[in-house]
Amino acid sequence: MPKSFFICAILLATVQVNARTEYHLGGVDDASWQDARSQAEVGAYLVYDANGELLKSVAVGTPPQETGGDTLVDFSDRSIRPRFIDPFENLALTDLSAESNEVPLNFTGGEVSVSYGNGTSAYNCLFAGNNAPLNKLMLDANPVSAQFRPFTQDPNKAPGIGSGQPFYDAIIFDFGANVPINRIRFYPRLSQEEDRLLIENFAEPKPTLESFGEDSFADNFVGWFDLRMGDASLPFQDGACGRTPGRRWITKNDPLLTVLYSTRENLDVVTDLRFKLQSIRFLTFQAYPLRNWELAEFEVYGEGFVEEMTYITQILDFGRPISWGRIRWSGELPEGARAEIRTRTGHTPDPKLYFAPNNNGDLDQITLKDYLKIDALSRLPTQYDTENWSFWSPPYDFAAGLRDATLPAEAWQDGTPLLSPGPSRYIQIAIKFFSAPFAAPRLDQLSLQLGEAPAAQEVVGEIWPIEVDSFEPTTFTYVVLPSFAADNIGFDHLEILTHARVNTIEAVVLDGSPVDFDFFPYEIFDDRIVVEFPAVKGEEDSFKQLEVTFNAPVLRFGTEFSSWVFNSEDPDQIRQQVRPGNATFRFSGDVLAVKTPVGGNLLVNVEVGPNPFTPNGDGLNETLTIAYNLREVATDRIVSLHIYNLAGQEVVALPPTRSRSGQFRQEWDGTDANGQRVPPGLYLYELSLDVERKKRKMGFLAVAY
Repeated sequence: MPKSFFICAILLATVQVNARTEYHLGGVDDASWQDARSQAEVGAYLVYDANGELLKSVAVGTPPQETGGDTLVDFSDRSIRPRFIDPFENLALTDLSAESNEVPLNFTGGEVSVSYGNGTSAYNCLFAGNNAPLNKLMLDANPVSAQFRPFTQDPNKAPGIGSGQPFYDAIIFDFGANVPINRIRFYPRLSQEEDRLLIENFAEPKPTLESFGEDSFADNFVGWFDLRMGDASLPFQDGACGRTPGRRWITKNDPLLTVLYSTRENLDVVTDLRFKLQSIRFLTFQAYPLRNWELAEFEVYGEGFVEEMTYITQILDFGRPISWGRIRWSGELPEGARAEIRTRTGHTPDPKLYFAPNNNGDLDQITLKDYLKIDALSRLPTQYDTENWSFWSPPYDFAAGLRDATLPAEAWQDGTPLLSPGPSRYIQIAIKFFSAPFAAPRLDQLSLQLGEAPAAQEVVGEIWPIEVDSFEPTTFTYVVLPSFAADNIGFDHLEILTHARVNTIEAVVLDGSPVDFDFFPYEIFDDRIVVEFPAVKGEEDSFKQLEVTFNAPVLRFGTEFSSWVFNSEDPDQIRQQVRPGNATFRFSGDVLAVKTPVGGNLLVNVEVGPNPFTPNGDGLNETLTIAYNLREVATDRIVSLHIYNLAGQEVVALPPTRSRSGQFRQEWDGTDANGQRVPPGLYLYELSLDVERKKRKMGFLAVAY
């Protein structure tokens, strides 16, 4: 008996036993969100049999180099969401136990530095320790200690010119990301006795009287100062001393920053500034040398969720090439908030390539270890390894991937297809949350459906023609060519995303032989087709090429006809993505995208029927259908349908819909806004698309009884 028979039998037996393979991140019993940011094992993927019994768990690891990151994430309750700023939480507190030359900000993970010297950007990468021009005593929540700057006036010069250690330059707060800030408070050292009334009138959060000292230094309040701010979009260098092209250090009186508050006549011992909530990453404070001054505490307050949160897992190593099925999550996306969840997959543990010049001046690829040995200012920029890694996927639709609690979790009938290609050993997940001040997304658990035995080693495909000159239905040929390894299970279905409804499927050809639709039927959906054919496996005597010919319109420039193959005998029916490539020598495109004419109408091919229609209750021609196509509409837009009588009076407005490019239809049952049948006669319909320049289509219809 041939050896290949035993291989196929073993594979089929595996498929029949393994009913479910999945990986979970977050939740109660699975790998925590913090685990996926570490450099250790990140839980395990689980393999179940047909009865739901756990067969095995396989550890998921991470490569040795750190590649993930997070910014302003709240990890409480085994979930992730943007951090919430309590209005009484001081964002300027630092860690006194940090190295003496570091001034980290506890809440945001940012830092404080100082621009000094000649006022240029040269020294901003130097952090301030206790002996530097900035120390931590103004940021330690202890009003007895202070940063003191003495000043001696030169009697022979103008006021403000003398000697001492005032700040000629700015204290720089870099919160690391945008945070909502609406209040700044600072004050000198105060006395429990002499300044008692002043202390008792502090606004919340109010320090206790006992936290102040015995001596008063109230006269050292800051009388002349300047506060400036900027958000994360500004091209400023962060605290690391490595240089980034196009970015610079913050300077004093920096013109890129917006003046938040500036005064030469401050008379308040306790300065407590309140202002409209602002998204601020960079905040500078500059005092001017007129006399002695000090800061016992400098406090920054805000309120609400941080505007943007970023969470990126480490690269997750599944130990072998994995076929990716669906992705889903449980969580919440309140009104006013937004979420972007993306994935990328690869075949190597690092998506970056590192280079250095050799003795001849040529560039050699080097390892990360050797790259890190090079001085930071001399390193060449890294390059993305496009040969082994996919680019980040488009954001997944949050609602489409949301867990449906009414469906059994093990059935994987919810969620959305994972868009990054497989099989691949490595995957990385990036999450960005965008919040309103008091409404933020939350993610409890994220799950991946996967298969240990891919359908094929690789599947490439291409479409022809790759350019059309109209938006009318066109006949396309879609060619798929797989390559197999010994442990691949093969496939017998191809799903093609067409975005618009296919008119006809003319032929399916496998290895040059037409597939009989009586034995292998196809399915046509509104935005895709699924064709069936005899199982394609890795037999040596077969070319294994599949062709599908269908007729469909293309409504958006550059529409990509993505596709997936899957095996109906696989209980999970993991869909393996087809990547663009050379699937046939007959066509030269090697792509899955189709170009259309640029420009033209967005609202096209409006059809009304039956016209006239007869909504009289006899069951014939009861409903009017208005069908139309939207093209080149990349984001959700409102489409409205209004019916008017010949006097121009509105009879009814149908509920508006939100749509992108595609084929759509709306129906009218012949009743007015009050649910009453309209009289027979002619009516006018208006179909409108809400874009920058509103698009309308109008026409007449007839009602008869």
